[in-house]
Amino acid sequence: MEIIPYTPDLYEQLILFLVESFPNRDKRYFDWWLKQYSCEKNLLNRTFLVEDKGKIIACTTANWNEIKIHGKKQDFYWEGNTIVLKAYRGKGVGRMIYEQMGRFSDRCVVGLTDAAYNIQPKIIPCFRPINPVYVYLSVNRFFLNSLYRRCLHYRRGIEDVFYPLKMAVRGMMFYRIDKLEQMSFTSDGFWQNDDIEIIRDKSFFEKRFFNIYKKYVVYEGYLCRNLVCYFVVRVAHYKGFDVVSLVDFRYRKEDYVNSIHKAVSEIAKMNRIGFYLTLSSLKRKVLDFFPIILRTSKKLYGGTTIPHINKECSLLITSADSDLDFVYYL
Repeated sequence: MEIIPYTPDLYEQLILFLVESFPNRDKRYFDWWLKQYSCEKNLLNRTFLVEDKGKIIACTTANWNEIKIHGKKQDFYWEGNTIVLKAYRGKGVGRMIYEQMGRFSDRCVVGLTDAAYNIQPKIIPCFRPINPVYVYLSVNRFFLNSLYRRCLHYRRGIEDVFYPLKMAVRGMMFYRIDKLEQMSFTSDGFWQNDDIEIIRDKSFFEKRFFNIYKKYVVYEGYLCRNLVCYFVVRVAHYKGFDVVSLVDFRYRKEDYVNSIHKAVSEIAKMNRIGFYLTLSSLKRKVLDFFPIILRTSKKLYGGTTIPHINKECSLLITSADSDLDFVYYL
């Protein structure tokens, strides 16, 4: 057995392995994820395969982004799709992958299994836990309508959802953005003046929300004609229910988060959808009102090898980060 870095000539072999390993995931997701590989980042490649006699038996993949740490920008990557064939588990293959990843100080991962979360600190000395990502569910008066549709196995299509051009919510105006060219960006791609923050610039939006197979809808929020926040939504399917998914958001002040949630709740109600869902590392109360938001018992644990990041950091992670939006609901 040997571990090798991924190169584009291995695309067909790797995507076949991923589709066979994760049959319930969309092949288009694997295609999009792997094609984020760039020759420019050849020296930064963090996608690795384990082969046995020329056959892929395990892999881990990477998707690059930028992060600001105490005022300095640097590249880092989200790990995803780490898998070992069942026949090879317990034979040290997982340890090979972890030891390989442990050589790098630019890794982040969310959604670890309990076993992986417990074993990685023993194999990777610089591995540190980060704040978990919480799963939030909001319920409105149309939940019975959603339950009825679920019983009928009705699944709403992406074109069946109405997204208003603009909304007035708590004194804030939200405007729908249909093209990347319509967006306004902060000068450096950062929003919150946090010590540690993942970038949200034009290149991120182009890659993540506009040049992709899924349909996302972006809204910008203005207060007194000043851009103060944005959010991104899509229609999704969770445990048989149609839901509106709040995929991503950023804000100038945390006070604006409630306005974002209220706007997403209004979109759900306009479409008679009884629920909306969001994944976020922001820890809210177990139960909030106006709108009703429940923090479920589900938590997604993660870790990093990036210096200066740990559980004490207020690092905002959403579904748009890592592979959360692709693997936890459809």
